[in-house]
Amino acid sequence: MQTYLIIADDFTGANDTGLQLVRRSVKVRVQIGRPGLLPPSYSLVLDTESRNLSPQRAREAVQASLLDMDMASFSVVMKKIDSTLRGNIVEEVREVAKRMQASIIVVATAFPDMGRICRDSVVYVHDKPLRETEHGKDPLKPVTEDNLSNLFSPFNRVVHLSVDTIRARSWPMLRDGVVVCDSTTNEDLNLIAGWALSLNQKVLFVGSAGLGEALVNQHYPSKPILGLVASLSEVTRRQVLYAQNRGISTVSVSVCDLLVQKGIHSYAERVRLLLSQNKDVLLIASSVLEHSEYKASIETGRGLGLSESQVGNAVRLALSTIAKEVMETHELGGLFLTGGDTAFGILELLKISEVEIKGEVLLGLPLLEVVGSKYASLKLVTKAGAFGGDDAIAYALRVLREL
Repeated sequence: MQTYLIIADDFTGANDTGLQLVRRSVKVRVQIGRPGLLPPSYSLVLDTESRNLSPQRAREAVQASLLDMDMASFSVVMKKIDSTLRGNIVEEVREVAKRMQASIIVVATAFPDMGRICRDSVVYVHDKPLRETEHGKDPLKPVTEDNLSNLFSPFNRVVHLSVDTIRARSWPMLRDGVVVCDSTTNEDLNLIAGWALSLNQKVLFVGSAGLGEALVNQHYPSKPILGLVASLSEVTRRQVLYAQNRGISTVSVSVCDLLVQKGIHSYAERVRLLLSQNKDVLLIASSVLEHSEYKASIETGRGLGLSESQVGNAVRLALSTIAKEVMETHELGGLFLTGGDTAFGILELLKISEVEIKGEVLLGLPLLEVVGSKYASLKLVTKAGAFGGDDAIAYALRVLREL
């Protein structure tokens, strides 16, 4: 069983990173200051409470916390840092690396779900360079450096990996040094974690809760989620765009193609390919994002002798047909369905006639479990078109992943 040692500099940061492990059913204890006894198979999040200390006192606090620690007894060691670079980062990373005799330090600070990314070595918060945000303008302790390559320049060797390099999997051959990794999506972090865990050297991971989640994803992979979206609500449109910006894959299906049953198998293959890469996928009607597509579908439907309501039914049926074809070859972690007609259409096609309500994901978004049929125990989340904030779809997919 994989065990993790995560060394944080404050209590809230310790908890939010430990939570990433708990989501995959890893047992975690949080200890403050000097570590105590840990039950077998437990992972440890150690809070040194050193963020607001002077650099020298922070080094001493880390040294004291790790003095009697058997770091070799943990499979993965991570120095948790604040995603907005507060605290004594370089000093504390140096102490942890020295104590564990790390050869390579992999730095990936992004936390995309919270709008924190890294591009060209620079940390951004909601698309603003960190120094231009409130964190850089703090009157008491402003962040003065948002370029990670510059921040870690006191180390002997610093290598920067761009997003393009990471996505191309063009990993460097290294024996030692600091590797500063750009990342704008959770998938970028997953690629970084997978690469670094495959190295034979001792690796110290440096990052925030986003990196913690990526590490545990490598050891406890979950099944991908498929979402069906045909609602024309502006709320749903914003939710889909939010999900896309968070790296969730979408396959947009031309509503005109759906009406004439064109390319159904090719759309299904595109979804299968993404699922085979363990990516969550939103299968959406093109009219969700482009209102002109809806008008085009009405014109196409009129040419086929279909009323507006019949066009909507035909689109939903074709979308459900693609999903059913995909589900015949791929096991899913769950289904996300938005719009009552869309939800009913896929359930009818899958011959699902009974579900059990298991709870609530968000206000108005129930978590369901299929009862009976070949899809027994399949988890579902349904959402009315106009329900939820911008993050509702992305959050629902994440919850389904964790079940």
